[in-house]
Amino acid sequence: MAGNFDISIDQGATYVLTITRNALNLTGYTMRMQGRSSHASSTIVLNSATNVTITTAPATNSVITVTISATNTALLPAPSSGVYDLEAESPTGVVYRILEGAYSVSPEVTR
Repeated sequence: MAGNFDISIDQGATYVLTITRNALNLTGYTMRMQGRSSHASSTIVLNSATNVTITTAPATNSVITVTISATNTALLPAPSSGVYDLEAESPTGVVYRILEGAYSVSPEVTR
C-alpha cells in the first residue's frame, strides 16, 4: 500500500523530497513519477521523463530522492494543484506505488 504525502512546491525554487522505504531493496528498479491536475487529466505537469529527477542512492538502503530543479519549478503553472504518484518497477516487472498525494505550486514573485 502506498504512503500518502501532500507536497508543496515553490515556483522558481529547487524542490527536494527524500523518502526512506524500509525493507525494499531498490537495486535494479526503475522509478517513475507523474503529476496531473486531476486523475482523469491527460495533461502531465510533473514527469520523471522530463522535469523531475529521481535517484535511489544507496538503493540497498531504500532511499529515494525526488528533485525538481529551480529552472523546472519556474516553468510550472502557478498557482496550481493536482495529484501525483511515485512508482517503482522491479526488474521482473512488478510495480509498486511508493507514494501518492496532492501537489500544489505556489507562485513566485522574484524572477
